[in-house]
Amino acid sequence: MVLCNIECLERISNYLDVSPLPLEMQENVIVTTERESNKKIEGFSTIIQFLIENSKYPDILGIDNKMKALSRQWLEYAVVCVNYADTPANAKRILQELNIALRDNTYLTGTKKTIADITLYYALHSIMRELNHQEKAQYVHVSRWFDNMQQEEKLRQQLDLISFDLLHLFL
Repeated sequence: MVLCNIECLERISNYLDVSPLPLEMQENVIVTTERESNKKIEGFSTIIQFLIENSKYPDILGIDNKMKALSRQWLEYAVVCVNYADTPANAKRILQELNIALRDNTYLTGTKKTIADITLYYALHSIMRELNHQEKAQYVHVSRWFDNMQQEEKLRQQLDLISFDLLHLFL
């Protein structure tokens, strides 16, 4: 199972208020067809960038070139690394890497939420849901970021609200 999947793209599309695209898997690649030109669009991050272009949130990729580059880098990271974090060993490695990246940042690209944060929130939700309180405390920066992200109801959609109450550690 991969985490950067059709369901993740549908949630991103819904968050961006973009009409759902007809998505399908073809040889382990997500594919859609643009309605107006009938042009085929392939790949998770390419489809996300297409959704952004058709949304009313053009700055969700970033407000300057550096932030846009970092967002694209994190989208690529999602496809190459996070996508396969569905095994315990890979999940641990990803959470460790993200914990380091978020140590000094509120969001992945700095102080403003971007499409990278939204994408990784959806991709990591199933992993974060399975962590016990000690594991959440071990990845304190990821937990802080994730808990902050899930407070936005529009982002959370119908996903479970995950508890990050650290009092359980001391009972």
